[in-house]
Amino acid sequence: MNYSSTLQNKAAQSIALASLLLIGAIGIVQANSVTKEGAPAWAAYDTNNDSSVSLEEATTNKMPTQVFKELDTNHDGKLSSDEFKKESRPMK
Repeated sequence: MNYSSTLQNKAAQSIALASLLLIGAIGIVQANSVTKEGAPAWAAYDTNNDSSVSLEEATTNKMPTQVFKELDTNHDGKLSSDEFKKESRPMK
């Protein structure tokens, strides 16, 4: 094996390793945006990062309007993180 082939192999190995690391990082980010129940987590709903979830943000993430209204216990038109957490509680 000559020097040029060795460099090409190292470059290919480096590219393969970087690709695998990137794929792994993307998987971690996506996993963090879903709760154990399979529903999107708070960060997925609070898309504008204002520490609340509006009706528009909720419905964009497929939360039914009726569920949003039931969770919005103070009727201010947005969900706080405490109100949002009620969604992940088991229904009785």
